[in-house]
Amino acid sequence: MFVLNSIDALSDDLPNLPDNMLHKLTFRLEFTIKDVPDTFTGIVFEDVQGALQLQHFNNPKGNKRKVITLKNKLAKGSFDQIRVALFAKARGESVHLPQQLKILQKRISGTPRAGDMTKNK
Repeated sequence: MFVLNSIDALSDDLPNLPDNMLHKLTFRLEFTIKDVPDTFTGIVFEDVQGALQLQHFNNPKGNKRKVITLKNKLAKGSFDQIRVALFAKARGESVHLPQQLKILQKRISGTPRAGDMTKNK
């Protein structure tokens, strides 16, 4: 299970802000996945059309890779829920935490699924 525990505002990180974008939030997101605590950092900014965008920066080192790995572990649509929470925080809206999100349940190829186990008699 993935649990989004908190979104902490950090000092504005303007050097990592893409050109011609309006900074909204620099954040540190704290979560647990399978009861193991972890974090990632990034910024939320507004593009020239007024749409909010999310960018992860490599601080601390390896952060971007961590987010890619995290996206691969979450069930379809779960990272979108994280994005919604970050955008709400950037707009100053209240975010109800902790939030539980589904993760993918991987199995080893060729092994039966839990519901597929039958006894051959």
